[in-house]
Amino acid sequence: MDHINTVICLIRHGETDWNATGRLQGREDIELNMAGREQAVQLAAYLQKSSWDLIVSSPLKRALESSHIISSHLRLSEPVIIGQLHERDYGMASGLLPEDRHNRFPDGKFPGQEEFEDLRQRAMNSLSGIAVSHPGKRIIIVSHGAWINSVLYTLSSGEFGSFKTRLKNACVNLLNYAGHQWSITFYNKTVDELI
Repeated sequence: MDHINTVICLIRHGETDWNATGRLQGREDIELNMAGREQAVQLAAYLQKSSWDLIVSSPLKRALESSHIISSHLRLSEPVIIGQLHERDYGMASGLLPEDRHNRFPDGKFPGQEEFEDLRQRAMNSLSGIAVSHPGKRIIIVSHGAWINSVLYTLSSGEFGSFKTRLKNACVNLLNYAGHQWSITFYNKTVDELI
């Protein structure tokens, strides 16, 4: 009974105008732009090649809108919203362009930012909770760059993910959970790279 394989497809939301300009996007509720909506449609077309049981989403608009586009194409139930899937809070650096961030916070420390360890614990707890609650299912989770990267960092023991990997918008990261063990099939692949 212990080794039922649960498949989790972690997806970063499609592009927003803030992503396109390099603004740091944390808890701000920014919606997808046209390119982001198109990316979600392409993701849905790719995901249609497999069967999926459910889709789970961060409550932030950019993730939820991506989820709704995917779930409607895959004829899945409405996305299940889980608050713990939201993006990292970047504190006073939120909304700033790279140059402004560098000028205002040259040491790279952002006042009010969610601590990395807190982000990591939150991400792993919610991910594990989803996997344990749906054994043997195939689940799509739509979340955010820092959240997904903290998961990849944890599961790869720091080999990739946070501090090393720049996740692309609408990238796919495929995980397996079996017998309390996680494994990563692939990560940070766009639909174009997967086809």
